[in-house]
Amino acid sequence: MAVSIPPAVRVRVGIPHFFREDGTNQGYGSSRPKVRQQRCLALARCLQALLAQGRAHDDLVLHIAGRCLQAAPALERSGPPLFPLVVEVHVFTDGSHRLEEVLQLFDGQIQVHSLDLEDPRQLPLACRDHLVAAEPRADLSLYLEDDLVLSDPLFFDKQRWFLERSGGRAVLMPHRYELIPGGGGRRLLIDGPLKPEFIERFCQPKVAVASARFLDGQQVSFDRTANPHSGLFCVNSEQILKLRQQPLPRQGFVTPLETAATLTVLQQFAVLKPALAHRAFLWMEHGHPSFLGRLRTFPHCGP
Repeated sequence: MAVSIPPAVRVRVGIPHFFREDGTNQGYGSSRPKVRQQRCLALARCLQALLAQGRAHDDLVLHIAGRCLQAAPALERSGPPLFPLVVEVHVFTDGSHRLEEVLQLFDGQIQVHSLDLEDPRQLPLACRDHLVAAEPRADLSLYLEDDLVLSDPLFFDKQRWFLERSGGRAVLMPHRYELIPGGGGRRLLIDGPLKPEFIERFCQPKVAVASARFLDGQQVSFDRTANPHSGLFCVNSEQILKLRQQPLPRQGFVTPLETAATLTVLQQFAVLKPALAHRAFLWMEHGHPSFLGRLRTFPHCGP
């Protein structure tokens, strides 16, 4: 019996990218002094991980003995068939302050856009605007900061499943983490609860607001999180249309960077994250660690 191959799901990714090592240190890795190597590594890992998400119908084997290319057999796996993925990566810059040596490594694999901006701090909002307005609409649209490493091979499967199950009324954010040096695999989850007087201006946090069984059989519980920021958002085609119906926020959630990644969806959809006990269902590495210093300055406050 022939196996039915599902149609490809098209993913469009928008990444604002900025780097200016001028020593001003405005609190973000993109402006800290003496971090060019770290930012290069983070950006390269970010882009490579995204491109690795692509899934085709088949693969090729380099047949050395026969000096030819041979079709590889279809992958065998349990569970429902995975849909092919076509990932389209767009990087938005101000044309000047960028890591050219990294972008050139991916020449032909990504599209780099140079925007004429009076204030480079508006770059995240401009990237978001282009992503929302892009035609034709993609099946999934992902806004992503340039130092996040998307290593979960089922990330887009989980996003598509969640968006379908929620009927487009919610969006799903991952838990961001930084690996603790010498910690034996321990992670620092960097998006812990915000002050109630701040977050309650936007939503009412609540644990276990939803629960569902993923395609592989695992039961996952979701919280309306007390910190909706994850440096990204992922929406489907119908949600893009809804975002177009209202003015997109220009400010209101910390800085333009957080406003673009978080308030864009928070003002129109419920923002959920996996419960902490199920955090491994959807988590993502912060590729340029910026919060590990808190391990020395913050006291332990219990579970």
